[in-house]
Amino acid sequence: MKKKLIASLLLIAVAVSLFTGCAKTPKADPKVKAALDGKKIIFVGSSSTYYGGTVARTADTNLDPVLANRVNDQGYFYQLCRAHGAEVNVVDWTFGGHDLGALLGSEPCTTRKPCEGTTPEGHLAFLTDRYYDYVIIQGGQHGSTIEDSIEYFKKYTAVFKAENPNVKIYCAVPHILYVNHRENFHIKFLSALEKEADVTILDWGTLVWDVMTGKTEVPGAKEKYNQNSFIVSRDHTDGYHPNPLTGYLFALMTFSAITGVDAVGQPYDFCYKEESGVYPISLWLALDYFKETYYRYDNKETPDVNERQTNFIEIFNSEADMKGLQSLVNTYLADETNAWEKHITE
Repeated sequence: MKKKLIASLLLIAVAVSLFTGCAKTPKADPKVKAALDGKKIIFVGSSSTYYGGTVARTADTNLDPVLANRVNDQGYFYQLCRAHGAEVNVVDWTFGGHDLGALLGSEPCTTRKPCEGTTPEGHLAFLTDRYYDYVIIQGGQHGSTIEDSIEYFKKYTAVFKAENPNVKIYCAVPHILYVNHRENFHIKFLSALEKEADVTILDWGTLVWDVMTGKTEVPGAKEKYNQNSFIVSRDHTDGYHPNPLTGYLFALMTFSAITGVDAVGQPYDFCYKEESGVYPISLWLALDYFKETYYRYDNKETPDVNERQTNFIEIFNSEADMKGLQSLVNTYLADETNAWEKHITE
């Protein structure tokens, strides 16, 4: 269905201010508690979801299929809810390298350990609790035709609708569709899916791609944007995983879509400060640690050092840039023309 949730956005944005490099938490919005307090939400997907901290990947849960070890996630999405006094149970059902067939399908999972040989029904057998109020699905299509792919998607969502007919389904568009130059089929699939299924599209991947390639400018930006503003530069082969700035934008778009609140003015003070001695629930939310680990070419004397340096921490610390990015979250959510359709090249 078309994205109408943003029609109820607040008319006046909560002002953003900085406190030791982070935004202060805004006044709690009652819409957030009404929509999310006491509710259950599950994020289903691969590393394009967990890498940036939308959900807080830890060493113990990276590949652990046991559901009990994946509840009460405290990543960026949960932090946004908690900032408004809403206690929501977030389940992290994301596994690196896995597609939806392995996570929600009935076919055997042979993707990678621990999926291989664990069960004839893949990870779905471990998903013993399937009652959720909101389901966020990020993953590619199945089938050789768009029609087949839509049927597969409906099959995956049926897993949750069987337990809660009123469940709200969201399909997240990952930036990797563009990084891997596979957009044509996927974009046509998304356009058809929106028309034929009861699903809301979260177009965070197109937002990130448009900004980092210069197709869209960040209003009021002080920083310059390129791929390394949003994507890791871990080594010569990995140039596609999201960093914490990207993970935050995904969480924020999901949060605004569900609640209908304005993205501008929402907190982003989840950053780690070494001098405070306060560690986040996951080191993946520690910005300095993430930069040191996944931007190994930064500050090294290599020929391409300028191409590989990142400024995502500087962006987090810029009131103007964060406000501009948050305003783009509003724009891409409310875009009735579907921003991804503009990328079809055939």
